[in-house]
This record gives sequence, C-alpha cells and structure tokens, in this order.
Amino acid sequence: MAVSKAQLKANRKYDAKNPQKTTYMTLRRHARNFIAAAEGTKAAEAIKWRDDSDYKADLLELKQLIEDKLKEL
Repeated sequence: MAVSKAQLKANRKYDAKNPQKTTYMTLRRHARNFIAAAEGTKAAEAIKWRDDSDYKADLLELKQLIEDKLKEL
C-alpha cells in the first residue's frame, strides 16, 4: 500500500521530534522480528538460510542476555 507524501512528511516530522522513542521502537521491532519473523518476510527467509542449530544458538544467546539484563534491573 502506497503512503502519501503528506503521511511521509508527518512521519519524518514525528521521528525528528521523538528520536529516542523512534529508536527504541525500531530496536524492539527488530528484536521481535528476529524471534518471530512472519512467514514470507525477508527476516523469515534470512532465518531459513541459516542452519537450525545456528538459529537456535542465537536464540539461546539472546535468552541469556535478556535474563542477565532482567537481573540487572
């Protein structure tokens, strides 16, 4: 679906006014996409390209990093 020029301008303005929130939301979206990529997306295709054992090792590493961070907080 195409996005109008007005909407793109509004999005850029919002991003410029809210850089920390925009960055945070982008990072969160990337993490979620890595863990639960929707079928047929570039993320899902990239994950399929890796060996299952490699992907599992990456997920376990992320799990440990999350557990460590939760203990810190």
